[in-house]
Amino acid sequence: MAKVEQSQGIRRFSGMIIFILVAATLWLIIKLSDTYTVTVPFAINYVDIPASMLVEDNDQEVNATVTTSGFKLLNYYFKDKKNRGIDISLKEVKYKKIEDRVYSYSSRFIIDAIADFLASSANDIQLTDDVQYFNMSRLASKKVKIVPETSFVFEKQYNYYGEPTSTPDSITIYGSVDDVNRTKEIRTKVITRKNVNQNVVTTAEIDLDEALTADIEEVEVSVNVEKYTESEVVVPIEIPENLNMHLYPNKANVRYIVAMKDYAIINNMSFKAIADTTDMFLSDVLPVKLVLFPNNTQIIDIDPKEVEYIIVK
Repeated sequence: MAKVEQSQGIRRFSGMIIFILVAATLWLIIKLSDTYTVTVPFAINYVDIPASMLVEDNDQEVNATVTTSGFKLLNYYFKDKKNRGIDISLKEVKYKKIEDRVYSYSSRFIIDAIADFLASSANDIQLTDDVQYFNMSRLASKKVKIVPETSFVFEKQYNYYGEPTSTPDSITIYGSVDDVNRTKEIRTKVITRKNVNQNVVTTAEIDLDEALTADIEEVEVSVNVEKYTESEVVVPIEIPENLNMHLYPNKANVRYIVAMKDYAIINNMSFKAIADTTDMFLSDVLPVKLVLFPNNTQIIDIDPKEVEYIIVK
């Protein structure tokens, strides 16, 4: 009997809770359906700012009087304070210069942005002022070189032929005097490729510091690729004209890598090896140095690296 009464009590309590929740939900729906007039602040965030300019007060706030339903106001109050803001695009807003660094535009742009934020009608939003003002000044600028960044994995015998280039090859950056002065070059974001065996032409975004702006966001990058081969030449080891000596040996083998397209134009006249006599009285041998070789070759080895010598009196 006691268990039956306990069970009935639980059912009655559960029914009461459900009734209260339904009543509360209906009450909330009725209240949210009502129309309210409130004044709420909105942060203004200026976007699409010209690359050569800086908005100095990009932390403005405007108080808007809004007449709308409670449902639509929830879209405002349920957001974090930092997200209760609107974007004003300087590409879309018709602003004009009032005086040095001071610009103005119609408050209608802000009203429309708030209406979009609340999914409400612009007629239900009012601002105290018909005109909004902001400060904008010109940034320091400088033209700097663009350096393409690449990370290629080549097929066997293939490699870069010269340095990657970009079009345009330079860019005008804008920022504070300190930020601009310390910037010597701008690199692109890294371009990656695998199994490369031919020239590559692609686009790459510029990797711009957050403190800087620029007129362009990407460039065209060209990477020349060639097939390479290994070759070898024998060249005489030269000595200074004011010295009379014999070298043993007096010739050196130079091994190098060269692009197939340049193979025919490279010969032993393209290289010059010398015996370095700087410290000749401190050692019985002289180091061999390669002082001339084509820019389009990569030196693998020079043999011998040292030679013996005899001074002839």
